[in-house]
Amino acid sequence: MLDKYVAKNGEKTAYRVIDDEAVIVDLEDNTFHALNPVATFIWEQMDGKTKVEEIIQRVCQEFEVDRKTAENDCREFIDALKLQEMIVLSSDPLEKA
Repeated sequence: MLDKYVAKNGEKTAYRVIDDEAVIVDLEDNTFHALNPVATFIWEQMDGKTKVEEIIQRVCQEFEVDRKTAENDCREFIDALKLQEMIVLSSDPLEKA
């Protein structure tokens, strides 16, 4: 997973960031997901041109957290989003995110 590019699934989700916290709407089932500031930071990095590994490094720098904690948190969050088809993982950079 670390070497994959990650992008938001724009066909399935819409989001807005307010005061460093995102609210994501699943457009298929109309559910809302409120994100804390760390999850919001991770979500905003998912541009289709950034690998999971790079996102983990950015989390370490932004939140001054150790590598293991950042990786565990990122993996857990990404796995949950992937399960709900809210993101796309790819071996190649994505044109649109």
